[in-house]
Amino acid sequence: MFPGFIYSAPIGTLGTGEVHLWRLSIEDVMRSQCLETLSKLLSDEEKNRLAAYRSESRRQIFIIGRAALRIILSAFMSGMPPESIGLTASAHGKPMLEDDVSQLQFNLSHSRDSIVIAVTRERLIGVDIEFMKARPTMADIASHYFHSHDMQAINYALQSEGYPSALRLFYKIWALKEAFIKADGKGMAIPGDCFYFKYIDQSNPCIEFTGYRSDVAKKWHFEHQFIDTLYSVALALALDVSERKDRIIVTQRQFSF
Repeated sequence: MFPGFIYSAPIGTLGTGEVHLWRLSIEDVMRSQCLETLSKLLSDEEKNRLAAYRSESRRQIFIIGRAALRIILSAFMSGMPPESIGLTASAHGKPMLEDDVSQLQFNLSHSRDSIVIAVTRERLIGVDIEFMKARPTMADIASHYFHSHDMQAINYALQSEGYPSALRLFYKIWALKEAFIKADGKGMAIPGDCFYFKYIDQSNPCIEFTGYRSDVAKKWHFEHQFIDTLYSVALALALDVSERKDRIIVTQRQFSF
């Protein structure tokens, strides 16, 4: 289980087996009235993408997420100015560094008022956060995108513990699946019904494949936590075959501008 979030400024050390997981509140950033300043950290390509957004809320989320990502990465790249960091994307749209000398791997996600950013070295990583709103169509969504084993677990929770428990499990599985898909880097090319999670009642479930094999010869490590009874957060990390999962250290930090 993750420890509680703590406030901290970015620091420039990231040891072997370490993952830094940052969380920030969009509402808090908007109250600080620094959006215009943050937008100056974006690259020309990012500013072009920003101009295409018609929704003001999407524009705000994009600016805050990208600026925070650049500031955090800067701290791990010998203080390189955030606006000078070259970012690109894989063929499937996963953001990555243009220059991989630092061997930094990262991922980000947002939902409602929260943005999370995960950073590590050398290992593929994915993170997802989901705001747990009511889902009247929960069963239909799960039947289309989840594995039958996931469906069985949700149905059991629904019958034995009721709708609130089933909804929490639904969002736990959803976040875990999204985190893995983002870490593996294939995007929607990976069907959600070709893998499921064992020991889903634990904070570190295990993935099982039934119709898909990751190209990466790795074993996968997962962590999950519910935050403030409102959010489901999952982290996926690809490990070397010989690497021990209990040596992975996840440090959570609250980001503030």
